[in-house]
Amino acid sequence: MKKLFLLSTMLLVCLLAQAQSLKVNPTMKKGDVKTYAFTTTMNVAGKDMTFTSDAVYNVTEETADGFVVNYQTKNFKSDVDSNDLVNRLVTASSELMAQSAIDIVVDKEGKVKGIKNFETVKKNMSEAADKMFDEMFKAAPEAESIMPKEKLKEQVMASATEEAMVKSLQESTSALALNGMTLSTGSQDEYVNDQGLKMKRMYFVSPGGKITMTANLDMDKEALKKMIIEKVSEMAPDQAEMIKQNIDMVLSSGMLKIEATEKGSYEMGNDGWMKAISVEKEINTMGQKMTVKSVGTLK
Repeated sequence: MKKLFLLSTMLLVCLLAQAQSLKVNPTMKKGDVKTYAFTTTMNVAGKDMTFTSDAVYNVTEETADGFVVNYQTKNFKSDVDSNDLVNRLVTASSELMAQSAIDIVVDKEGKVKGIKNFETVKKNMSEAADKMFDEMFKAAPEAESIMPKEKLKEQVMASATEEAMVKSLQESTSALALNGMTLSTGSQDEYVNDQGLKMKRMYFVSPGGKITMTANLDMDKEALKKMIIEKVSEMAPDQAEMIKQNIDMVLSSGMLKIEATEKGSYEMGNDGWMKAISVEKEINTMGQKMTVKSVGTLK
């Protein structure tokens, strides 16, 4: 009797999991426009910053393999003081991405495959970065001796590659993030977040088209050591050898303790497009905590 009950329970679990399986494949046709109102709240070292924007997805072309979706960030507003150099740098990538319309190449399931006008987008971001840093250093000229403009621009523009842009458009707060995926409760995947940390994510699918996910850091000690050494070599090469020699001691002391979590929820519409997005991220490095919460709603 116990074996029969166990088998029945296992069968029920399997049936429930199968029933909650969901293929994310939004309906697209030329002329479709989806606009999401986003509010993002960021807390860095105890200081809050908020910025709002509209994310507009316009299906402008149908191709043999899929579609071209024109993406624009409109009405970008931030409460960050224009003279606050440190926090302006935190939001720099978001500000620069808002300077150009991006023609996204997607397949028939809406999964991002590339950027059709990448060179134009990169040029616009570069020009916007020059303007941004000129304004920043005009307000605080003494800061340029500490943070040279060209060095800052180099760091910001490091993300201006087609691969990085594709990744950002597949990021968890994007309306295209789940496109092409078949999800069921317990589905897992791996990804690398904005800080270069390897994460493992698990999804949960509820009746009615609601998807939730949780993610945690998925790096062992050796992987963390390699990442830290690479970052130091890139940003402070004169300190790289010292870090290499002392990395085990530093990690064991807890001075470089790294923690990262992410959780989110998505409400899907009948046409396969997201109706609502909510994502919260938390990163703690060397006692410095950063949280980012983004909420997007289809207008």
